[in-house]
Formats: sequence, structure tokens, C-alpha cells
Amino acid sequence: MSKSINQVLLIGNVGKNPEVRTLENNVKVATFSLATSTGGYRKQDGTEVPEKTQWHNIVCWRSLAELVEKFIHKGDKVTIFGTINYREYEKDSVKRYITDIVAYDIVLNGKNDSPNAKPPITENDMPTQADFPPLPSSTKDDLPF
Repeated sequence: MSKSINQVLLIGNVGKNPEVRTLENNVKVATFSLATSTGGYRKQDGTEVPEKTQWHNIVCWRSLAELVEKFIHKGDKVTIFGTINYREYEKDSVKRYITDIVAYDIVLNGKNDSPNAKPPITENDMPTQADFPPLPSSTKDDLPF
């Protein structure tokens, strides 16, 4: 039998404060939404392609839910490691489908509006050859081998 993998890596912004519930046997579950965006761009013909945002339902269980309750808030930038989970239910004789990301690890990357946040690096910020001093000329005798 061949191996299979169900693994998700998402980096995005928390859309709302987590909702935390305590179920039977004191098991906690936290849910929140996460927004991921692909940047807009301009095609070669000049056509503007707008930024596209997708929303993901994140579910965290037990000790991870407790950490989410304490440290995750709306607007935080986070990295989510998890698995895709599909579920369905019926309401008013209509079948409904839901896709969740069940997180097994979360890394807090900071707030988007943090005063200490550095702006993203642009091409103009990248060093050029002129920013570095010239290398000394070497001869074959300078080589250590």
C-alpha cells in the first residue's frame, strides 16, 4: 500500500478572536478564521489582477486550544500546521459541507499593525554589487590548499 499525506501549512491573519468551548470531560476546542491572500499584480498587457483573499476555518483541540485562548487574537499573523478535515450535515433536508483545518501546531508571527513591524523588503532594498567592497586580488600562492 502506498503512503498518503494530509498536511497543510498556512500563513495568514486571524480574522476574529477565537471562540473557545469546553466539551464533556473538560476537553477544550477553539475555532477561528484565518485569511490568506495572494498579492495582486499587473500582467504584461497592463491588466491589473486584484489581490485574492481566502478564508479558512481553523479548529484546535485540548492544550493547543488553551494556548490559542491565551495568545491568539484578531489581526495576529500566524503560521498553522494542520490537516484538512471534511464534514457534512443535513439541515432542512439540504446537505451542507464544511472544510476545516485541524491544527496541530501554531506559530505566532506577530501583529500586522505592530509599531515594531518592519515593512516588507522590496527590490529597491536589496544590496547591489556597488554596496560591497571589492575582493582583494589573489594569487595562486594565497590559496590554503
